[in-house]
Amino acid sequence: SQAVLAQHPEEAAPVTGSLLSELQIVFSNRPFLFVVGIYLCSWFSVQLTAAVIPYFVVSYMRLPQQDSPLVILAVQGTALGMLSVWNWISQKVGKKVAYLLGTSCWIVGQGGLFLLQPGQTTLMYVFAVLAGVGVSTAYLIPWSMLPDVIEFDELQTGQRREGIFYSLMVFLQKICLGFAVAGVLQSLEWSGYLHPTAAVSAPVQPEAVLTAIRLAIGPAPTISLICGLILAYFYPITREMHQQIVLQLQERRERSSGDRE
Repeated sequence: SQAVLAQHPEEAAPVTGSLLSELQIVFSNRPFLFVVGIYLCSWFSVQLTAAVIPYFVVSYMRLPQQDSPLVILAVQGTALGMLSVWNWISQKVGKKVAYLLGTSCWIVGQGGLFLLQPGQTTLMYVFAVLAGVGVSTAYLIPWSMLPDVIEFDELQTGQRREGIFYSLMVFLQKICLGFAVAGVLQSLEWSGYLHPTAAVSAPVQPEAVLTAIRLAIGPAPTISLICGLILAYFYPITREMHQQIVLQLQERRERSSGDRE
């Protein structure tokens, strides 16, 4: 165990203090606040789109119910397939640039869905795939930024806080899911959504409902994504800064290892 501590001296300094004090330290970490903002903007858009797609496909596009999973698959399948591509791109040009590129594709896809007219089924799938290209960066980039934030925190405090950082991200993801789903359902109810019945499985919805659906598929996620783009543009940990952080941490560990010997 002494050999392990010699290689990883930061493990010898466990995180101490109350949960409140730890949260105060975490939220005083400026790069973490940027990552949280980017993550929330991205995931709010992901969850909002996923929640409204079934209503968009059936009520607005007037397609059968079985088309809804296919559209969701087009988005999520493309996102999954693009993970390795965006990982390669982020290694070449940096995480910030990769996020800016991916989110720009995503905004075009969401805007295309907003402008669609019933009957343009092929275009619907094209825009769903384009949105999926950007959704992939929501899965990849904020989580790949988090280790950089943790290393920045270690450099500032001398302690590792992976647990609390990752727990907060997961907790915030759940909040995003709740807000997105609740927002879609509430807006539809307020606008007069007609629920399917045994007699009418896909009732013709009032114009106010169709407008609410289109706003939820286009402008609402787009505004959130633009906020994410702004945060990503000003994200303070550049590639060069991260290299310096890693170098300083390595030097600190080497000094600590030499002191132990």
